[in-house]
Amino acid sequence: MANVHKDFHGAFSYGIQFIMQSYGMEGLKAYLEKLADTVYTPLVKGLRDEGLSSLRAHWEHIFTLEGGKFELRDEGEVLVLDVHECPAIAHMKKQGYDIDPNFCEHTRILNEAICQRAGYRSSVEYNQSEGRCVQRFWKEEA
Repeated sequence: MANVHKDFHGAFSYGIQFIMQSYGMEGLKAYLEKLADTVYTPLVKGLRDEGLSSLRAHWEHIFTLEGGKFELRDEGEVLVLDVHECPAIAHMKKQGYDIDPNFCEHTRILNEAICQRAGYRSSVEYNQSEGRCVQRFWKEEA
């Protein structure tokens, strides 16, 4: 597994825990929005310039690299990422890490921030205890 160390997810979960305890949900939202503006700038640009194919390629690369069990499909003009087994949750459970109750909420906040900056929208339905989620992405109407 090249360039992936799944312990990152455990560290990220503890980071979320710290931010929530110190700054609350608004602090977590502000932090994740800064991530969208910095770390995820190439993804925002790709989504804006190339559309959902760019996001599809991103998810396929990341989930394949991490050994996630997932399905990508189109439902009309909507890209659906159906995560059957989240590699982050599975790894943290296997390692015995404390998983912050808001861990999966970061997906919603970060996806919304990335999509908003590119003219898209997103939604996520998750079951953190089962490590499953369904994420949807579509172009914002003009």
